[in-house]
Amino acid sequence: MRAHHSCLLSVILASTSLTAPLAAYAASDEPFKIEEIIVTATKREETLQTVPVTVQAFTGNLLNTLGAQDLTQVAGKIPGFAFQDQGPGDRKFVIRGVNSRGEATTGVYFGEAIITGSNKQDGGGRQADIELHDLARIEILKGPQGTLFGASSMSGTVRYIPNDPDLQTLSGRAEVEALTIHRGGQGYRANGAINLPIVEDKLAVRGVAWMTRDDGFVDNVRLGLNDINSNHTTGGRLMIKGQLTDNFSLTGMAVYQKRKSGGSSRVNLGELQPAYEQILINSGPGFAPLPVRGNYSNQDFTVNNWDEDLQIYSAVAKYDAGFGSFLATTNYFKRDIDYRFDSTPIVLALGAPATSIYGTPAAALTFQPQTRDVWSNEVRFSSSFDGPLQLVAGGFLSREKSNFEVEVLGVGANGLPVGPWDPHTDFYIGPKGAAVFGRAKHDSLNQEAVFGELNFSATDKLTLTVGARYFQYKLTSDAVETKPFVGFPPNNNPAFSVATKHHKTTFRFNASYKATDDLMIYATAAQGFRIGGTNDNAINPASVNVPASFGPDNLWSYELGWKSRMADDRITFNGAFYAIRWRDIQVGDFNPSSPFPFVQNAGKASVDGAEVEVSVRPIRGLDISFGGSWQSARLTQDFPGGSILGLSGDRVPNVPKVQFGSGIEYSWGLTDALTASVRGDLTYRGATDTLFRTEDAYNVHLPSYTLIDLQASIAAGHWQVTAYVKNLTDKLALYDAINSVQDPLAYFVARPRTFGVRAAVNF
Repeated sequence: MRAHHSCLLSVILASTSLTAPLAAYAASDEPFKIEEIIVTATKREETLQTVPVTVQAFTGNLLNTLGAQDLTQVAGKIPGFAFQDQGPGDRKFVIRGVNSRGEATTGVYFGEAIITGSNKQDGGGRQADIELHDLARIEILKGPQGTLFGASSMSGTVRYIPNDPDLQTLSGRAEVEALTIHRGGQGYRANGAINLPIVEDKLAVRGVAWMTRDDGFVDNVRLGLNDINSNHTTGGRLMIKGQLTDNFSLTGMAVYQKRKSGGSSRVNLGELQPAYEQILINSGPGFAPLPVRGNYSNQDFTVNNWDEDLQIYSAVAKYDAGFGSFLATTNYFKRDIDYRFDSTPIVLALGAPATSIYGTPAAALTFQPQTRDVWSNEVRFSSSFDGPLQLVAGGFLSREKSNFEVEVLGVGANGLPVGPWDPHTDFYIGPKGAAVFGRAKHDSLNQEAVFGELNFSATDKLTLTVGARYFQYKLTSDAVETKPFVGFPPNNNPAFSVATKHHKTTFRFNASYKATDDLMIYATAAQGFRIGGTNDNAINPASVNVPASFGPDNLWSYELGWKSRMADDRITFNGAFYAIRWRDIQVGDFNPSSPFPFVQNAGKASVDGAEVEVSVRPIRGLDISFGGSWQSARLTQDFPGGSILGLSGDRVPNVPKVQFGSGIEYSWGLTDALTASVRGDLTYRGATDTLFRTEDAYNVHLPSYTLIDLQASIAAGHWQVTAYVKNLTDKLALYDAINSVQDPLAYFVARPRTFGVRAAVNF
């Protein structure tokens, strides 16, 4: 191992020396340097190139240049980062191959507020998409962040950091955009931000507002509806900051976003589902075989709207004591979702007759109202001591409540529910009218933690860090089946309650060595942890061999990385090698005795990988970037009990072995008043599978794909106009898929080729 490390150091030092001619050329050209980015990945301000962890940052200016509205639009530029996508508001982030059912493995923050998604239920409720307007930056921290950020950050953390109110300068920005989608509809967007000092150096407010009206590109052939997966989003953010004394400030923030989608984004790729063609709809005749209408259509029996309201409220107090700073924050995150999907195949798979169920048609819509409220609080101290020791320490407390309801409703030929029904069932009271099935669940999750990290500068080159976090949690679930599926026990199940709790201490160790002024090498060993949960199946007494709860899983990550600058800061070259050892994995399973899937702990896995990031500014106006990763994520132990879910050697689902992204931008002056720029971006994602066992009849292979975006801009003073094309080659890129005994095969795909123009003004 020591020889390997020496070899690595030699190679990096050699690569630095090879850039000497370019460095000599650049020495007199200061403006060509790649700008430093300030990050707070360790909960203290440091530059991106000096913080001894693997973190990637996108500045607000870059997000504006790319026209990015959500993280998935820049995900291809993040080595080791993947996502599962079933439409806006229903996504899942995967960092360094740590992916499975159960609670989230990637922590997500907006400012100091926790907005981590919850995808443990059998539909919806995944990561919230807040549109990316007026942000200072996005930080993606890779590897376990189990000391400073807690249990949800098992594989990494995503941080959206908004611009704070500026106490001195009146400024703002406005942008409008129009687009058209090949094989789809049109769209228009508008957003704006303004910063207003009220009392100079003492009080300021900052407001942001946005609106998106995008048509979809998926047609429902059965119901005769076009562009059903539309996205209508409206939102805003208001922040106020008061500098009450020279040392004390108070900042408040409120965010609201409302999203409505007209229908599901899933497509059948022109494939008919003949097994469901003769279902009787509202006592009428069966449908004739449907026409095939290309790859951007589906055959759902139902209208599947998505309605979502999201709110964030946050208060942050900071006090600078000279020897360090104290921070106290309280945050409230609320998300309400009305999620709908076509459950006709589920009803049939569970043995329901094709004519009627409880006097209602066989075609069925599942309606799932979901609410989630997270109140999180943290106090921490970050030192600025004289001497070799520095400290970050604090405490954390959160209270989370969530409600999850299910109603399976019969529909008519128009895809809408028939008969009287109550769209919002009171807890413990069954669905009315045409409901085929109903259940309700209430979860309460309490978490407390104390944490700290100590940094010791052993020499002017070597720094050692040790961190720990002690936490405890208790999860209580109350559930009831308000109306059973046909073939299952009658509607007399009492309310069911189960509780699970755990406590643990996680650790992090880091050593960084500044080999030269332009090269740092670091090594990290860190522990990640994910809380356990409860299964809904326990509310049904017919469910056998289904655990009422599942336990936590955990991992250790070992990493060797480097950060370097070359050629008088015209080149940055960063990279890392990592090995992850993961045990007691939370995996999904299905039992014929139960009407829905469940989660259990099973097996071990390893993830071994490498990633690299390069940025180059060779001449004035030219910027080139590249980021890529290779990783092997596999089971290292068979799932127990002779399970066919996974065997040693199987790849972890939805984790590409190879992925990379690159971008090139060139800007030049046309006249004294006009500047032009052109930019191209390329993203490659390797092939993946949706299940551990590729031989499984329900596994879906998702081929590799390459996406290309181009844009050209003209700027004059405060104005800029940009024309762009996204998905230049109109690639049918398969992001995700669903396929099971209860769901016919369907895919989620990239948006087809899209042309657009946007205009922005800054003041």
